[in-house]
Amino acid sequence: MKRLLFGCIITVLQPLSQLYSIESTQWNPQTTDWNRKLKIGDWGIDRPGFPQGLYIHGITVKEGKKVNNPVIYDNDVYDDVIDDEWMFAMASLKKMRLVAQILTPLYAEKWKFYWGDEWIKTADEAMENARKGGIDMKRIPPITIGTEAPNEKAGEGKESKGAHLYVKLINDYYKKNPGLPVIINMGGQCATLASAWCIDNSIAQKCIVYYTDLGNYNGDYRWASELVAKHFRIVNFGPPGAWWKSKLYQNQWNVFPRPDYPEADQNDVNSGEWKLFTQTGNYLLQYIVKDFFKNRKEICLKGWKADGYCDGTFIHAWLPGIFSGAEIQTVRGGQVLQITQFDEENEKRVKRFTMDILLNVKAYPRTKTEY
Repeated sequence: MKRLLFGCIITVLQPLSQLYSIESTQWNPQTTDWNRKLKIGDWGIDRPGFPQGLYIHGITVKEGKKVNNPVIYDNDVYDDVIDDEWMFAMASLKKMRLVAQILTPLYAEKWKFYWGDEWIKTADEAMENARKGGIDMKRIPPITIGTEAPNEKAGEGKESKGAHLYVKLINDYYKKNPGLPVIINMGGQCATLASAWCIDNSIAQKCIVYYTDLGNYNGDYRWASELVAKHFRIVNFGPPGAWWKSKLYQNQWNVFPRPDYPEADQNDVNSGEWKLFTQTGNYLLQYIVKDFFKNRKEICLKGWKADGYCDGTFIHAWLPGIFSGAEIQTVRGGQVLQITQFDEENEKRVKRFTMDILLNVKAYPRTKTEY
């Protein structure tokens, strides 16, 4: 069977739906002719008839239209960001087609930490918080465990339920609609996706990977990150240029809800914009304030405050205008679409959008429970 030739422009010798083996993948250059038949790898800025912003074929849509791509959420720990709570609300509102949640609890040798069952516990607790908060759990898939290994060598190509689920879902949804590739949100090490590629490397052509910091801490597992960077289509952000901004104090945040005072311990749960969550009486939203903003060390440590939905690159699929610059760059040995510009106006748009979703009472149809 013929394969793809990869250069600056992808040349198709045979329809993608007939390909079963892929050596490498690259993005096409910036697309300027949106009237021609597009392929999954095409991207461009300022698509005619669409809101201004960065566009990736098959994902971003006209304003007011649904993003119908299947979404797989893959993370290492579920309590270090509030992306999962936003994701639950999106799915409950039928604004996100969430088809899988994968947990990848792999030992990170550079950082020398591995909590194993503790990581799995964070995912279970996130699901329980969603249930207590009234999320429509029929729209929330169960947690599937991906690559779990005590060291990086042991994780290379290791099969898991998560890896096989990747293969099944990506192939099944591509067969149903090749124009709507699966969106993968990668918030940790990509060991499970890399192992899935070892099982069936054709999946690389059938999905888009939104990655947070492939070139640094989330890509430190080199076997996996280099494999995924080489073979998959990746939208990456992280240094240079970042989704999040480091703020000295919480009351300087642009994306997260701001409290009145600089340090977390100076604020009660009704401080500043925190009260927008607390006064709802909703269990899930009260958890965000009481157990996340006030207690997470990376949020509350003096001198450095993370500001952003730190693993939430895939928010772009619903807000194409938030990334105002991107270019092809080499990251971990592969050609990826690197975000190069995300400014303060973009931050404001993310905040408005995500807060509106989290505070939408229709996201919590079942009940409201005091925390």
